[in-house]
Amino acid sequence: MFKFLEKILNEEADRKQVDERDLMVATAGLFLEMVYADFEIHPDEEKQLTDALSNLFDLTQEEINQLLNKAKQNRDQRQDIWQFASLLKDHLERDQRLQILTNLWRIVFADGRVDKYEDALMRKITNLLGLDHSEMIETKLRVKNEVG
Repeated sequence: MFKFLEKILNEEADRKQVDERDLMVATAGLFLEMVYADFEIHPDEEKQLTDALSNLFDLTQEEINQLLNKAKQNRDQRQDIWQFASLLKDHLERDQRLQILTNLWRIVFADGRVDKYEDALMRKITNLLGLDHSEMIETKLRVKNEVG
């Protein structure tokens, strides 16, 4: 009887385990949401998205394409960024979540402007990632100074 319960508990634990690929898909999903936030897909934003994925995860262009396809599939199925952000909040350190926030701001600034929808989405994502409003503002200003 005990072995039976132990097996069930282990199976549940296995289902809850998250691998690196899941975290990469969740990150790519948030990046895609930001690219789509202002209802215009700007080529500079797409380039910044692929650059961010390449730098964060050391991926080839082919791997980035596969990752983005998977993220798009998940996005189409869910229509909710909560699941992406929740996964990242639960499994990444604060510094790693701040790196994601930094890259989100880089995507926002890639086309030279901050749209009201992008700004609103940044506020929501910051909260969902378990980061403070002050960290969002500090990151925004730092990235704005970076890009010019």
